[in-house]
Amino acid sequence: MRTSLSPTFMSTGKLKRMTPLILECVDTMNDTIDNIIASSNGILSAPVDVKRVTGAYAMESTIQMTFSRKVSALDDPNNPIIENVRKIHKNSLLSLVKLSTIMLAPYVARMLRISQFDSKVTQFFSDFTLNLIDERKRVSETESAVKKVDFLQLMLDSMRDNNNQAIDGSDDYTDSKGGEKYGEIRATAGMRDKGLSHDEIIAQCVMNLISGYDSISATISICLYSIAKHPEVQQTLYEEINTFYEQKKSMADIYESLNAMNYMNAVVDETIRLYQGSKIERIPSVDYVLKGTGITIKKGHVVQIPTYAMHRDPANFADPEAFRPERFLPENKAHNPYTYLPWGAGPRSCMGMQMVKWLVKLALVSLVHRYVFHTTELCSSN
Repeated sequence: MRTSLSPTFMSTGKLKRMTPLILECVDTMNDTIDNIIASSNGILSAPVDVKRVTGAYAMESTIQMTFSRKVSALDDPNNPIIENVRKIHKNSLLSLVKLSTIMLAPYVARMLRISQFDSKVTQFFSDFTLNLIDERKRVSETESAVKKVDFLQLMLDSMRDNNNQAIDGSDDYTDSKGGEKYGEIRATAGMRDKGLSHDEIIAQCVMNLISGYDSISATISICLYSIAKHPEVQQTLYEEINTFYEQKKSMADIYESLNAMNYMNAVVDETIRLYQGSKIERIPSVDYVLKGTGITIKKGHVVQIPTYAMHRDPANFADPEAFRPERFLPENKAHNPYTYLPWGAGPRSCMGMQMVKWLVKLALVSLVHRYVFHTTELCSSN
């Protein structure tokens, strides 16, 4: 599945084609904030819950990128797509028990047919996705059909073409100290006839909505919180973004221009370093001996990599508790690449990394250019 999905997630060309869809959601987010400010006659009389605004942007943009469906998470909360996405993310005692059983006793979960998600939610997305697939098949038969550019369509194209082409615009990952070089997993002879089934397409669409929403909304919110606590960082970031707006000639070069903004990239990386999840898990498919240690990791054993601790270890990052984006500027990077693992590394790294970072940066470049962010008194005292 990864060989079919990687070009969808990791191709810079495909992200560029999806950018107009995301920019529509950025405009909606800005309109929401403008309306909040206007309702206070231009002076905010009470704190604004930024997470609510960025959460709406994350939901709208992931739905747009997945299905090319324009929705308004704040103005139309009863939209069936939004309702069911929210049900996926809704936490309850029952959902916690289900998830715990699946993680701690997978054989019991399979025997009892326990699913993490409500059956009505999975049925909704199954029916919705299959109807979209049928609709696009009918439309594609007409001469005037305009092909969609979204996650679903790219998977359908992969299913049809089944060409497993190399990923355009992606680079091999190199460990600068160990010299180990990794590329994306390539298709073997036995994989080349493997297309995606409808069930796999549905599952990946739902997974895109789940993983994208949380990571995007949380990263933007915490990033804004961090620069609000550090006005000097916010000012430096604003100056870089302002230069970007002055120099940008058209939307055609926005991808290269945004990725060349070293300070904004550093702010995002530093935010993720400080606030990323606690660990990464991997399971080896064969026995593996760690070089120079004599330690053998047995096939099937779960290996936990404590990323939170690694990211805050002074042996890896000087003054690790401090928010210092400068440490990620190209001229200042001094850490071993394997001490910074928010996305994993090597051939099993997160496929959605480029997509999430692109959605985050498109939001940040607009937000910081238009508004000044301050913490509330409560946040300032913490």
